[in-house]
Amino acid sequence: MKIEITILGLLMESNLYGYEIKKKIVEKLEDYVDIKFGSIYYAIKKALKNGWVKRVDTKKDSGNPERYIYEILPVGKKQYKKLLKQFFEQNLIHFNIDIVLMFLNSMSPEQKKEFVEDRHQLISEKLESIKVKIDGEQGNQSETSNYFVLTYIKNHLSAELEWLNSIKSTLTVT
Repeated sequence: MKIEITILGLLMESNLYGYEIKKKIVEKLEDYVDIKFGSIYYAIKKALKNGWVKRVDTKKDSGNPERYIYEILPVGKKQYKKLLKQFFEQNLIHFNIDIVLMFLNSMSPEQKKEFVEDRHQLISEKLESIKVKIDGEQGNQSETSNYFVLTYIKNHLSAELEWLNSIKSTLTVT
């Protein structure tokens, strides 16, 4: 469902071709979402088949394959709103790190300490990067603004950093 929401949402902003969709995902969310390039094209084909989008143009640059530009249709806009509603109604809150944490106790004390230290470093770096991006978005209220998702990510990173700090002292290596 997340790939369909992402593609339809980006097409709500403007007509795009597949590689532009991938670039916008990376630009907006960097590595905070795991959407593979191949799944984008699969989802576009599904959206075409379901009548949510249509091809509106083709571009061909010398040496490059044809690029199809897609536009969201009214039925696609309805589907987008339906998917958003379904996603927000889900009671699951899940982060990929949860799976790793489930097995933290199976690690040796040295592995736990290394994991926490490495994770702390990574989260600290990502948090600083997000803060810079948020500063760049201040006052931008356009429909293409990343402010809300960036502040959401910042709060999650801050909470994880706080948690990592709280467990650092509980890890002992003999």
